[in-house]
Amino acid sequence: MKSTTLLAPLAGILLFGVQNSTATCFGSWHSKWGQVGENSAIDFIYTACTQNGGMFTGYYDPGQTKSMCPVDGEGKNLFFQVQNLNNGAGFDLADGDCVQRLTNEIRGCQQGGESSVSGWRFRAEPNGC
Repeated sequence: MKSTTLLAPLAGILLFGVQNSTATCFGSWHSKWGQVGENSAIDFIYTACTQNGGMFTGYYDPGQTKSMCPVDGEGKNLFFQVQNLNNGAGFDLADGDCVQRLTNEIRGCQQGGESSVSGWRFRAEPNGC
């Protein structure tokens, strides 16, 4: 009984301590996604993160940044960026993590935003190019 009581808080500390995350939504000086922009942005992200040869697929060198600036159905430039924050080692970002983290920046912030999670930085910004 006592060991269970002690292990639960320890597991919580370990689980949340590994994330090391920060997030920022951009302010009112930025354009908003809009409904067409939000849907287009998510479509672009899915393709860039999952398809063979997509902009955000493959290996990232230490500190490497990959970005793209497609145009949505309303004529807005949509800026997306992913960076490996580890300057000592390269990694391959999992497709699902890429889609999830960039989608969080779209759905969580009307003017776009950026976050750093587990050694990666994700940025999505309407009219950001």
